[in-house]
Amino acid sequence: MKRVLLVSMSLALVGTYIGCAPSDNGGTGTGTGTAGTHGTGTAGTTGSGTGTAGTTGTPGTAGTTGTPGTAGTTGTPGTAGTTGTPGTAGTTGTPGTAGTTGTPGTAGTTGTPGTAGTTGTPGTAGSTAGTSGSAGRGGTTGTAGSTAGSTGSAGRGGTTGAAGSTAGSTGTAGTTGTAGTGGSTDLTTTVGGPLNGQMLLGPCLQDTQASVCATVKGTCPGQNADFALSGVLTTDHTVTLGGTASTMYTITLHVQGEVESKQYGGMDAESTLASPKANGWCVGGTPTSADYYNVYLLRVTAMGATTHTDYFMNSLQPPGVSNHTTYGIDYTASFKATGQSTIRLVAADRNCSMIKNCGPTQNDGSVCSAPIIMSGLEATAISLNPSFNFNTAYNGQWIVLTVKSVTSP
Repeated sequence: MKRVLLVSMSLALVGTYIGCAPSDNGGTGTGTGTAGTHGTGTAGTTGSGTGTAGTTGTPGTAGTTGTPGTAGTTGTPGTAGTTGTPGTAGTTGTPGTAGTTGTPGTAGTTGTPGTAGTTGTPGTAGSTAGTSGSAGRGGTTGTAGSTAGSTGSAGRGGTTGAAGSTAGSTGTAGTTGTAGTGGSTDLTTTVGGPLNGQMLLGPCLQDTQASVCATVKGTCPGQNADFALSGVLTTDHTVTLGGTASTMYTITLHVQGEVESKQYGGMDAESTLASPKANGWCVGGTPTSADYYNVYLLRVTAMGATTHTDYFMNSLQPPGVSNHTTYGIDYTASFKATGQSTIRLVAADRNCSMIKNCGPTQNDGSVCSAPIIMSGLEATAISLNPSFNFNTAYNGQWIVLTVKSVTSP
């Protein structure tokens, strides 16, 4: 808060008093001008001009009825303003020339506001006193403001503008906005996102016949105690589902690709659909050891578990056969898994020799009759695999997975 210190000048006038001082919005002037040469001049009729209102100080808290507010801590007085040049006394009856206004003193340190009484008497005055009203015109040599700004008080004449009588009412705090209802959780992204767009590839590294190729250069790895992982693993990587480990989710996949057929002991989902819409989904069981055709596998293991569930994707017999043929697959399948489960994606070639992309017509070693180019592929699958050319016949075999939905429970 600040105190404004002004020096007001009285003007002398002989014989008569001149009306009201100009308004400057302070309190009503009631002070008495210092007598001129003709005795004590009453400071004009009471100055009716209002001094300029001081900046409204922060009012004290209202006290109980009739109880005056506790006085605030007295502020350190401001540095005295520069004394204004006193006005030259005029001749009798002629008003003296007003002195220059003293520089107002620096505002003192604001005292702690007192508690306001109910009578409207403020505790400590507001942060800034009102500018004094103009001095009433009186004697010929009215002094230029009492104590010439030494205390920053207003000059005589108008009274010091009172501090604002009432503090503005504290604005009512805005009601906290109701939080928006959270959007529904997209489980397809938060849970199934890591599996979306995954590919299992079996590339031909070297042609050995028109319809057969090698999937390894050099020695073929031996058989694995876990028969599904025997031979060369042309794809072998693991992703971790999102979600909560204690929650069971149902994940629906769109499985598309071009693969050879393999027999499994387990539960086939479908045994009638033909290429290019063949359905090779098989739950559980193990690959047959009676042939060497490729295995395409999803192995699901719950977080912290030591057991797993296998899902095979190229169980195409019937109507497919295990010979020099490949089939277009395009189907949806669902499986259950808890959140944070790991999913191992494996394409395994037991004897490191694979049927090339030659189509479902019987081929022999000298013929590769009808390479397959799949149509109707998921846009998401394409966009998530920009380096794979889905528009040409791939030299080998492949599967791409698109997560269509995830629900719980």
